[in-house]
Amino acid sequence: MKRYTLLLGLLGIFILVMPFLLIFKRSILSNHTYHKVEVKPVKRVIYASGYAKPVDYVLIKAEISGYVNRIYVKEGDLVKKGALLAEIDPRGVPAQLAEVEKRLSLVEERLKPDSDYLMSLQREIEIAERDLHNEEVKFRRREQLFKEGLISKEDLEEASRRFENAKDLLTRLRNRYADTVKALQTEKKSLLEQKRYFSTELKRYLVRAPISGTILKKYVEEGDYVNAFFSENKLFSIGGKEFEVILEIDEEYAGLIKTGQTVFLSFDSYPDRVFEGKVFQILKEVDRSKRSFIAKARVDEFIDLPAQSTVEANILQEERTALVVPLKAVKEDGTVELKGKGSVRVKLGERYGDYVEVLSGVKEGEEVRIFK
Repeated sequence: MKRYTLLLGLLGIFILVMPFLLIFKRSILSNHTYHKVEVKPVKRVIYASGYAKPVDYVLIKAEISGYVNRIYVKEGDLVKKGALLAEIDPRGVPAQLAEVEKRLSLVEERLKPDSDYLMSLQREIEIAERDLHNEEVKFRRREQLFKEGLISKEDLEEASRRFENAKDLLTRLRNRYADTVKALQTEKKSLLEQKRYFSTELKRYLVRAPISGTILKKYVEEGDYVNAFFSENKLFSIGGKEFEVILEIDEEYAGLIKTGQTVFLSFDSYPDRVFEGKVFQILKEVDRSKRSFIAKARVDEFIDLPAQSTVEANILQEERTALVVPLKAVKEDGTVELKGKGSVRVKLGERYGDYVEVLSGVKEGEEVRIFK
């Protein structure tokens, strides 16, 4: 009797609870999230990453070692080609150049035809020419007198000796004049070469902009020492306004990347935007250490970007429509749960972001359950 009473009690509890269980079940089912099977435009892309850099980009390095005396620019400054950016301490070069210029000025002054230096040599030649003329006249007279027997042979020989000495002296003076001019000309040539050398050397201490553009980064401060032989020898970077994107792509896709292809670009500087561009150059060399190659792209619109900005890119290979469902609707066993029909096996195609193409098993407009 007790056992019968207990059974009736449990049956009564079940009868009372059953409507609530049915309501709970319907509530759970009604809370399932469903998504319509859709035909969407899809894109097949190849992923790449890289950075953006100005088309006209120059990293300026010191040509010579020394301390930075002056810096004339700061980041963001617009400069023209040839503008003075900085000065490196030239040490003794200016003094050496000044000494060479002083000596060159003296030599050039002496080389002038009316210079006191050459005029004094010329006067000695003129005197020697008069002396030679006088000695020749005397010699010719004594030569005639000797023929007439009016003077001795010794007098004639003395006159001849003086005449020859006068000729030798004039020859020596003329040669000295020519040698002096030649020596001055040689010295001038040597000094001009030295002047060019020191002038060129001095210019190496003046850092100038090789292109027109914007100072992107200043790597040194006044008082810093720069060593021209170190690999980290950086002074400034300069770039223009126009940018290009350097993309690093896996080697396996080398045959699929073509110039003219559309590329979708994302920059850290613009996290909420995707920009469109075109591939314009492919470098036909693979980096063996990374097993990748480089392609270059240009953005279709102007973007104000910091140089070396990080870029993520998707290079468009194919654009079409496809029947797709959310990835979260597909179970591990390759089935989906259709609303009102239950589990259905599907044949899947390519993945497109959070969606996957369905080749068979479902139709457009049907609803599939989303699993969280």
